[in-house]
Amino acid sequence: MKKTLFFFLIFIIFFEITSVIFTKLELFLFNDTPKYSFEKTSVNDWLVKDDKGNPSHKKNYKTTHVSRCFDVEYIFNNVGARDNNDYFINDSEKSIMLIGDSFAEGFGVDTEKTFAKIIENKINKKVLNFGVSGTNTEQQTSSYINLGSKLNFDELIYFFLPHNDYSKETQELENPQNDKKNVSFSIFNLDTIKYKLFFYKFNVLDILARFTYSYNFIRSAAHLLDLNSNNNFKNLSYFYNNKENITYTFNFLENLINYKNVKSYIFIIPTIYDINNFQKNKINYKNLYWYKEINKIAKKK
Repeated sequence: MKKTLFFFLIFIIFFEITSVIFTKLELFLFNDTPKYSFEKTSVNDWLVKDDKGNPSHKKNYKTTHVSRCFDVEYIFNNVGARDNNDYFINDSEKSIMLIGDSFAEGFGVDTEKTFAKIIENKINKKVLNFGVSGTNTEQQTSSYINLGSKLNFDELIYFFLPHNDYSKETQELENPQNDKKNVSFSIFNLDTIKYKLFFYKFNVLDILARFTYSYNFIRSAAHLLDLNSNNNFKNLSYFYNNKENITYTFNFLENLINYKNVKSYIFIIPTIYDINNFQKNKINYKNLYWYKEINKIAKKK
Protein backbone atom coordinates (compact mmCIF):
# COMPACT_ATOMS: atom_id res chain seq x y z
CA MET A 1 0.00 0.00 0.00
CA LYS A 2 2.80 2.41 0.98
CA LYS A 3 4.72 1.54 -2.17
CA THR A 4 1.66 2.22 -4.32
CA LEU A 5 1.10 5.53 -2.56
CA PHE A 6 4.75 6.48 -3.06
CA PHE A 7 4.63 5.85 -6.82
CA PHE A 8 1.31 7.69 -7.02
CA LEU A 9 2.85 10.76 -5.35
CA ILE A 10 5.87 10.56 -7.66
CA PHE A 11 3.51 10.42 -10.65
CA ILE A 12 1.52 13.44 -9.38
CA ILE A 13 4.71 15.48 -8.87
CA PHE A 14 6.05 14.49 -12.30
CA PHE A 15 2.69 15.28 -13.91
CA GLU A 16 2.61 18.71 -12.28
CA ILE A 17 6.19 19.54 -13.29
CA THR A 18 5.46 18.43 -16.86
CA SER A 19 2.32 20.56 -16.87
CA VAL A 20 4.31 23.58 -15.69
CA ILE A 21 6.74 23.15 -18.58
CA PHE A 22 3.95 22.63 -21.13
CA THR A 23 2.09 25.69 -19.80
CA LYS A 24 5.16 27.93 -19.95
CA LEU A 25 5.75 26.80 -23.54
CA GLU A 26 2.01 27.31 -24.26
CA LEU A 27 1.59 23.78 -25.60
CA PHE A 28 -1.86 23.23 -24.06
CA LEU A 29 -5.09 24.70 -25.42
CA PHE A 30 -5.39 26.52 -22.09
CA ASN A 31 -2.23 27.85 -20.43
CA ASP A 32 -3.41 29.67 -17.31
CA THR A 33 -1.22 30.40 -14.32
CA PRO A 34 -2.74 29.26 -10.98
CA LYS A 35 -3.75 32.04 -8.61
CA TYR A 36 -2.99 30.02 -5.45
CA SER A 37 -5.96 31.69 -3.81
CA PHE A 38 -9.63 31.05 -3.06
CA GLU A 39 -10.43 34.71 -3.68
CA LYS A 40 -13.55 35.04 -5.76
CA THR A 41 -15.36 38.38 -6.05
CA SER A 42 -17.77 37.66 -8.88
CA VAL A 43 -21.00 38.53 -7.07
CA ASN A 44 -21.87 41.05 -9.79
CA ASP A 45 -22.10 43.93 -7.29
CA TRP A 46 -22.07 46.34 -10.24
CA LEU A 47 -25.42 45.11 -11.62
CA VAL A 48 -28.70 46.91 -10.95
CA LYS A 49 -32.11 47.22 -12.62
CA ASP A 50 -32.97 50.32 -14.65
CA ASP A 51 -36.35 52.06 -14.39
CA LYS A 52 -37.75 49.58 -16.94
CA GLY A 53 -36.59 46.57 -14.93
CA ASN A 54 -33.76 45.65 -17.30
CA PRO A 55 -30.25 44.66 -16.13
CA SER A 56 -27.92 47.65 -16.06
CA HIS A 57 -24.82 48.93 -14.27
CA LYS A 58 -24.39 51.22 -11.30
CA LYS A 59 -23.60 54.75 -12.38
CA ASN A 60 -20.23 56.31 -11.57
CA TYR A 61 -19.08 53.04 -10.05
CA LYS A 62 -15.73 51.28 -9.82
CA THR A 63 -15.20 47.69 -8.71
CA THR A 64 -12.90 44.70 -9.11
CA HIS A 65 -13.90 41.39 -10.67
CA VAL A 66 -11.68 38.53 -9.58
CA SER A 67 -12.00 34.92 -10.68
CA ARG A 68 -9.58 32.05 -11.21
CA CYS A 69 -9.14 33.22 -14.83
CA PHE A 70 -8.77 36.99 -14.45
CA ASP A 71 -8.40 39.94 -12.11
CA VAL A 72 -9.75 43.12 -13.70
CA GLU A 73 -11.15 46.51 -12.73
CA TYR A 74 -14.54 47.64 -14.00
CA ILE A 75 -15.32 51.35 -14.37
CA PHE A 76 -18.86 52.52 -15.16
CA ASN A 77 -19.58 56.10 -16.18
CA ASN A 78 -22.37 58.62 -15.56
CA VAL A 79 -25.00 56.56 -17.45
CA GLY A 80 -23.81 53.17 -16.19
CA ALA A 81 -21.92 52.23 -19.37
CA ARG A 82 -18.60 50.43 -19.10
CA ASP A 83 -16.33 53.31 -20.00
CA ASN A 84 -13.92 55.65 -18.23
CA ASN A 85 -15.41 58.56 -20.21
CA ASP A 86 -18.86 60.02 -19.57
CA TYR A 87 -21.65 60.21 -22.18
CA PHE A 88 -23.79 63.31 -22.74
CA ILE A 89 -26.94 63.78 -24.81
CA ASN A 90 -25.79 67.20 -26.07
CA ASP A 91 -22.39 65.90 -27.22
CA SER A 92 -21.68 67.43 -30.63
CA GLU A 93 -19.28 64.65 -31.67
CA LYS A 94 -20.77 61.78 -33.67
CA SER A 95 -20.14 58.37 -32.09
CA ILE A 96 -20.72 54.65 -32.63
CA MET A 97 -23.35 52.88 -30.53
CA LEU A 98 -22.38 49.36 -29.37
CA ILE A 99 -25.13 47.05 -28.05
CA GLY A 100 -24.93 43.46 -26.85
CA ASP A 101 -24.24 41.24 -23.86
CA SER A 102 -20.93 40.20 -22.25
CA PHE A 103 -19.03 40.20 -25.56
CA ALA A 104 -19.87 43.87 -26.06
CA GLU A 105 -19.46 44.82 -22.40
CA GLY A 106 -16.03 43.22 -22.15
CA PHE A 107 -16.66 40.70 -19.39
CA GLY A 108 -13.42 39.66 -17.71
CA VAL A 109 -11.10 42.01 -19.62
CA ASP A 110 -9.57 45.40 -18.84
CA THR A 111 -11.29 48.48 -20.24
CA GLU A 112 -8.63 49.12 -22.87
CA LYS A 113 -9.05 45.54 -24.16
CA THR A 114 -12.81 45.78 -24.68
CA PHE A 115 -14.12 45.75 -28.25
CA ALA A 116 -15.35 49.33 -27.80
CA LYS A 117 -11.92 50.69 -26.84
CA ILE A 118 -10.06 48.69 -29.48
CA ILE A 119 -12.30 50.10 -32.23
CA GLU A 120 -12.23 53.56 -30.66
CA ASN A 121 -8.43 53.66 -30.67
CA LYS A 122 -8.23 52.06 -34.12
CA ILE A 123 -10.41 54.55 -36.00
CA ASN A 124 -10.26 57.50 -33.59
CA LYS A 125 -14.03 57.67 -33.15
CA LYS A 126 -15.85 57.45 -29.82
CA VAL A 127 -17.70 54.19 -29.14
CA LEU A 128 -20.62 54.19 -26.70
CA ASN A 129 -20.45 50.85 -24.89
CA PHE A 130 -23.99 49.79 -23.98
CA GLY A 131 -23.14 46.11 -23.60
CA VAL A 132 -24.57 44.47 -20.46
CA SER A 133 -23.70 40.89 -19.49
CA GLY A 134 -26.57 38.45 -19.23
CA THR A 135 -29.05 40.48 -21.28
CA ASN A 136 -31.05 39.34 -24.30
CA THR A 137 -32.38 41.16 -27.36
CA GLU A 138 -35.66 42.15 -25.72
CA GLN A 139 -33.92 43.77 -22.74
CA GLN A 140 -31.27 45.41 -24.90
CA THR A 141 -33.93 46.96 -27.16
CA SER A 142 -35.82 48.35 -24.17
CA SER A 143 -32.68 49.89 -22.64
CA TYR A 144 -31.58 51.30 -25.98
CA ILE A 145 -34.89 53.02 -26.65
CA ASN A 146 -35.07 54.27 -23.06
CA LEU A 147 -31.62 55.88 -23.00
CA GLY A 148 -29.10 54.92 -25.67
CA SER A 149 -31.10 56.19 -28.65
CA LYS A 150 -31.06 59.72 -27.20
CA LEU A 151 -27.29 60.01 -27.56
CA ASN A 152 -25.51 61.41 -30.60
CA PHE A 153 -24.27 58.63 -32.92
CA ASP A 154 -24.40 57.88 -36.63
CA GLU A 155 -23.43 54.17 -36.58
CA LEU A 156 -24.71 51.21 -34.60
CA ILE A 157 -23.05 47.84 -33.94
CA TYR A 158 -25.13 45.01 -32.53
CA PHE A 159 -23.57 41.82 -31.16
CA PHE A 160 -25.83 38.77 -31.52
CA LEU A 161 -24.81 35.48 -29.88
CA PRO A 162 -27.25 32.74 -30.97
CA HIS A 163 -26.02 30.62 -28.06
CA ASN A 164 -27.94 32.63 -25.43
CA ASP A 165 -29.41 35.82 -26.89
CA TYR A 166 -32.86 34.52 -27.79
CA SER A 167 -35.54 36.09 -25.62
CA LYS A 168 -37.95 33.94 -23.66
CA GLU A 169 -41.35 34.11 -25.29
CA THR A 170 -44.28 34.45 -22.89
CA GLN A 171 -47.72 33.41 -24.04
CA GLU A 172 -51.02 33.34 -22.17
CA LEU A 173 -52.55 29.94 -21.61
CA GLU A 174 -55.97 29.49 -23.15
CA ASN A 175 -57.22 27.41 -20.22
CA PRO A 176 -58.71 29.87 -17.65
CA GLN A 177 -58.76 27.09 -15.04
CA ASN A 178 -54.99 27.08 -14.94
CA ASP A 179 -53.64 29.04 -12.00
CA LYS A 180 -50.58 30.06 -13.99
CA LYS A 181 -51.28 33.03 -16.26
CA ASN A 182 -48.35 32.54 -18.55
CA VAL A 183 -45.58 30.16 -19.44
CA SER A 184 -42.02 30.90 -20.59
CA PHE A 185 -40.21 28.86 -23.20
CA SER A 186 -36.47 28.64 -22.60
CA ILE A 187 -33.95 27.63 -25.26
CA PHE A 188 -31.87 25.75 -22.73
CA ASN A 189 -32.32 22.03 -22.41
CA LEU A 190 -31.89 20.06 -19.20
CA ASP A 191 -28.42 18.80 -20.06
CA THR A 192 -27.14 22.34 -20.57
CA ILE A 193 -28.61 23.48 -17.25
CA LYS A 194 -26.94 20.58 -15.45
CA TYR A 195 -23.64 21.46 -17.11
CA LYS A 196 -23.85 25.09 -15.93
CA LEU A 197 -24.75 24.08 -12.38
CA PHE A 198 -21.78 21.73 -12.31
CA PHE A 199 -19.43 24.29 -13.80
CA TYR A 200 -20.19 26.98 -11.23
CA LYS A 201 -20.24 24.67 -8.25
CA PHE A 202 -17.19 24.98 -6.00
CA ASN A 203 -15.62 21.53 -6.36
CA VAL A 204 -12.45 19.55 -6.88
CA LEU A 205 -11.90 20.93 -10.37
CA ASP A 206 -12.13 24.45 -9.01
CA ILE A 207 -9.41 23.68 -6.44
CA LEU A 208 -7.20 22.14 -9.13
CA ALA A 209 -7.69 25.21 -11.32
CA ARG A 210 -6.62 27.56 -8.54
CA PHE A 211 -3.63 25.63 -7.25
CA THR A 212 -2.19 23.43 -10.04
CA TYR A 213 -0.83 23.63 -13.58
CA SER A 214 -2.15 20.11 -14.15
CA TYR A 215 -5.61 21.56 -14.58
CA ASN A 216 -4.50 23.01 -17.92
CA PHE A 217 -4.01 19.46 -19.19
CA ILE A 218 -7.37 18.30 -17.76
CA ARG A 219 -9.19 21.31 -19.20
CA SER A 220 -7.54 20.97 -22.62
CA ALA A 221 -8.29 17.24 -22.83
CA ALA A 222 -11.90 17.72 -21.69
CA HIS A 223 -12.35 20.49 -24.23
CA LEU A 224 -11.18 18.28 -27.09
CA LEU A 225 -13.51 15.47 -25.98
CA ASP A 226 -16.40 17.90 -25.63
CA LEU A 227 -15.82 19.26 -29.12
CA ASN A 228 -16.34 15.81 -30.58
CA SER A 229 -19.60 15.15 -28.76
CA ASN A 230 -21.83 18.23 -29.27
CA ASN A 231 -24.67 16.36 -27.56
CA ASN A 232 -26.01 19.52 -25.96
CA PHE A 233 -25.96 21.63 -29.11
CA LYS A 234 -28.45 19.84 -31.35
CA ASN A 235 -31.09 22.52 -30.70
CA LEU A 236 -28.98 25.33 -29.34
CA SER A 237 -26.92 28.25 -30.58
CA TYR A 238 -26.68 28.25 -34.40
CA PHE A 239 -28.82 25.11 -34.50
CA TYR A 240 -31.69 26.45 -32.43
CA ASN A 241 -34.87 25.85 -34.45
CA ASN A 242 -37.83 27.14 -32.41
CA LYS A 243 -39.30 29.37 -35.14
CA GLU A 244 -41.82 31.04 -32.83
CA ASN A 245 -39.11 32.09 -30.40
CA ILE A 246 -36.78 33.18 -33.18
CA THR A 247 -39.52 35.37 -34.68
CA TYR A 248 -40.35 36.78 -31.25
CA THR A 249 -36.69 37.73 -30.65
CA PHE A 250 -36.11 39.16 -34.10
CA ASN A 251 -39.15 41.43 -33.79
CA PHE A 252 -37.23 43.23 -31.04
CA LEU A 253 -34.03 43.20 -33.06
CA GLU A 254 -35.77 44.74 -36.06
CA ASN A 255 -37.26 47.43 -33.82
CA LEU A 256 -33.82 48.16 -32.39
CA ILE A 257 -32.11 48.37 -35.76
CA ASN A 258 -34.82 50.58 -37.31
CA TYR A 259 -35.56 52.81 -34.32
CA LYS A 260 -33.02 55.38 -35.45
CA ASN A 261 -31.94 55.98 -39.03
CA VAL A 262 -28.22 55.23 -38.74
CA LYS A 263 -25.82 52.87 -40.49
CA SER A 264 -26.07 49.55 -38.67
CA TYR A 265 -23.98 46.38 -38.42
CA ILE A 266 -25.02 43.02 -36.94
CA PHE A 267 -22.13 40.88 -35.68
CA ILE A 268 -23.11 37.20 -35.35
CA ILE A 269 -20.90 35.33 -32.88
CA PRO A 270 -20.53 31.53 -33.17
CA THR A 271 -19.31 29.24 -30.40
CA ILE A 272 -16.54 26.70 -30.93
CA TYR A 273 -19.28 24.04 -30.94
CA ASP A 274 -20.98 25.73 -33.88
CA ILE A 275 -17.73 25.87 -35.84
CA ASN A 276 -17.05 22.23 -35.07
CA ASN A 277 -20.54 21.23 -36.21
CA PHE A 278 -20.12 23.13 -39.47
CA GLN A 279 -16.82 21.44 -40.21
CA LYS A 280 -17.90 17.99 -39.10
CA ASN A 281 -21.34 17.90 -40.74
CA LYS A 282 -20.65 20.19 -43.71
CA ILE A 283 -23.56 22.45 -42.79
CA ASN A 284 -24.02 25.82 -44.47
CA TYR A 285 -25.30 28.14 -41.72
CA LYS A 286 -26.78 30.46 -44.37
CA ASN A 287 -29.48 27.84 -44.96
CA LEU A 288 -30.62 27.87 -41.33
CA TYR A 289 -33.97 29.48 -40.55
CA TRP A 290 -32.72 32.09 -38.07
CA TYR A 291 -29.96 33.26 -40.43
CA LYS A 292 -32.44 33.78 -43.27
CA GLU A 293 -34.65 35.80 -40.94
CA ILE A 294 -31.82 37.99 -39.64
CA ASN A 295 -30.66 38.51 -43.21
CA LYS A 296 -34.13 39.82 -44.08
CA ILE A 297 -33.79 42.43 -41.32
CA ALA A 298 -30.38 43.46 -42.64
CA LYS A 299 -31.68 43.82 -46.21
CA LYS A 300 -34.64 45.95 -45.08
CA LYS A 301 -32.16 48.31 -43.44
